[in-house]
Amino acid sequence: MLSGQERWAWSSPTTSEIKADNPTASGVTPGRPIGLPRRGLASGDVIAATITLAIIAGCGGGGGGSSSAPVTPPSEPPPPQEETTELSFSRDVSGAFQRSFGNVDDGETDESGGAAAADYDGDGDIDFYVVGGNTEPNQLYQNQGDGSFLEVAESVGLDLIHWGSGPAFGDIDGDGDLDLFIGAVNEDPHYVFENRINQADARFVDVTADAGITFAARKTVSAIFFDYDSDGFLDLIVTHWNTSYEAGSDTETLWRNNGDRTFTSTSIESGVAATLVDGSFDYSFTPNFSDIDGDGIGDLLMTSDFNESQVFLNNAEGSFLNITNREVIKDQAGMGAAVGDYDNDGDMDWFVTSIYNGDGVAEYGNRLYRNDGTGTFEDVTVAAGVQDGGWGWGACTADFDNDGALDIVHVNGWGEVRDADYRNQQVRFFHNIDSANLVFDERAEALGLTDRGQGRGLACFDADRDGFIDLVITNNEPENIVFYRNDTDNGNHYLGVKLQATGNNRLGVGALITVSTDAGAQVRELGGSNNYVSHNPLEVHFGLAAATTADVTVRWPDGNESTTRDVAVDQIVTISQ
Repeated sequence: MLSGQERWAWSSPTTSEIKADNPTASGVTPGRPIGLPRRGLASGDVIAATITLAIIAGCGGGGGGSSSAPVTPPSEPPPPQEETTELSFSRDVSGAFQRSFGNVDDGETDESGGAAAADYDGDGDIDFYVVGGNTEPNQLYQNQGDGSFLEVAESVGLDLIHWGSGPAFGDIDGDGDLDLFIGAVNEDPHYVFENRINQADARFVDVTADAGITFAARKTVSAIFFDYDSDGFLDLIVTHWNTSYEAGSDTETLWRNNGDRTFTSTSIESGVAATLVDGSFDYSFTPNFSDIDGDGIGDLLMTSDFNESQVFLNNAEGSFLNITNREVIKDQAGMGAAVGDYDNDGDMDWFVTSIYNGDGVAEYGNRLYRNDGTGTFEDVTVAAGVQDGGWGWGACTADFDNDGALDIVHVNGWGEVRDADYRNQQVRFFHNIDSANLVFDERAEALGLTDRGQGRGLACFDADRDGFIDLVITNNEPENIVFYRNDTDNGNHYLGVKLQATGNNRLGVGALITVSTDAGAQVRELGGSNNYVSHNPLEVHFGLAAATTADVTVRWPDGNESTTRDVAVDQIVTISQ
C-alpha cells in the first residue's frame, strides 16, 4: 500500500496527455408529459452537458491509509448475464459547453470543482450549476424544457470567478425556492445566495455576510443541506479535506439553521467534531444523510480519505454517536459516495469510491457496504464485483435502464503514482444484473461511456424528461463540461416523484418514498445526498420494468405517512402532504 507521502509524489499529465473520447391519481399533480419521442443529434440540438473539469497538475486527495487489505483476497465476479435491455449512452457533441477548469498548479485545487443539479427557477425541469477553476466564471445552465441548455449565470448574479467547490442548493428560509451555498478551496471565498429569481430582484442575492458562516479552514470541498435536528429548517453540512485538527477544536462541519437565514456551528455540541478525525488532519470529503437504522431520522455517513470514513447515528436530539466499525468500514481512500437500496431489501446501502492499483491487494479499491436494516454494514465489495474503479471520485446511483435495480456510475483520474498510471482512466459503469445477490457487471465502454478525463464531479438526472437518467460529468482539465444522454429505449416504465410538504421544509428533504407494484417495493430517500463536490436534484426516480400502475407511500420528514394508490407510470408526479 502506498504511504500518504508516496501518493502525493505523482507525475501530472500535460495538456496533450489528457484525452477524452471526445390519468391523475388523487392527491397527485402530474408534471409535463414524459416519454417524448427521442430526438436525434440534429445540428444545433443541445443535449445535456457532461461537465469535464480539467486537471493538469498538482496532487492532493485520494491518499490511502494504513489499514490492512481485506481478509478475503479479491476474486473475479460471476460471469455477466446476457444483456437484453439496449442500455446505451451518447455524448453531447454540440459544442454548447465551452469552459475550462483553469490552472491546477495554483495551490491545492485538483480535488475541487463540481456541479449541482436542481430546478432553481421552479419551472419543472432540471438545471445545473458548474463551479471550479479561477480563470472563467462559474456557469449556470438553464434547461429550456427539452433537454437543451442556456448559460445564464451572469443574468442571475452567479458568474463568480473563484476556486469554487461543492455547490449545494437548498431552501434555507422556507419560502419554497432553492437557495445556494458555494464552497471554495485555496483560501478563496465561499458564498451564500438567497434565491429571489421569482421576486422583483429576479436574481440570486449574496447574503454571505449575514448568514454567519465563517471558516478557519483553507478549503471547503463538498456540501449538502439537511434538517439533522428535525426543527423544520435545513442545516448545512460541509467537508474540509486536509485541514489540520487539534483535539477539542471545531471541525466546522455542521451548521445549524437558526430559522432566520443565519447559521451557527454545532460540530462540537453535536458530538461530530470529537470523532470525525482519527489523527491530526480532517480528511472528510463527501457527506450523506440516510436513515440507516429505520427510525425515521437521517444519520450521517461521512466518506473520508486515509481510512477515516465514519458512521454517525443520529440520536434525534441534535447529537450523534459514532458507531463506525473499522473491521467493516475499511475504505482506504474514501472520496465519492452513492447511497441507495442496491439489493431492494428496504434499507440503504453505501457505495464508496477509492483507489485500485491493479492487483487489488495494496490498494484494494472501492467498497460496497450492505446494510442489514439496523444500521450494521457488511463489506460485500468483492462478491459484487465493484472494486476496480481506478482512482475513483464522484459517484451516483440510479436505475439507468428502468429494470427495477439501482446501477452505479463513477468518474476517476489522477496521475502516475509509483507503478500505477491513473491518467486517461475511463468512467466506470457497474450494471446491477442481480440485485437479490448484489452482482454487478462493469460495462462503461460497451454502453458508450468512454470519457477518460480527469473526473471529479458527477450529477445524474433526467434532463430531457424522457424517463431515463442522463449524466453530467465534471473533469478538471481544459474541456470542462461533458454530457451523456441516456439513449435507452427498451419499453421499461418509470415513475418520478417530487414532494410538496408542509412547514418550512417545503420540498420534503429527508422523506422516504416507497413505490409498490405487483413486482414488489422499492425505496428512495429525497435529498441529503452528495456524490462528491456534486449532487442530484430534489426528486426521485423509480424504474418499474413492466408495471403500469404503482402505489406511492411517503414517510414525510415530520414522521407522518400518506399513500397514493394506482398512480399511472411514465410521468413525474408531485405529491402534496
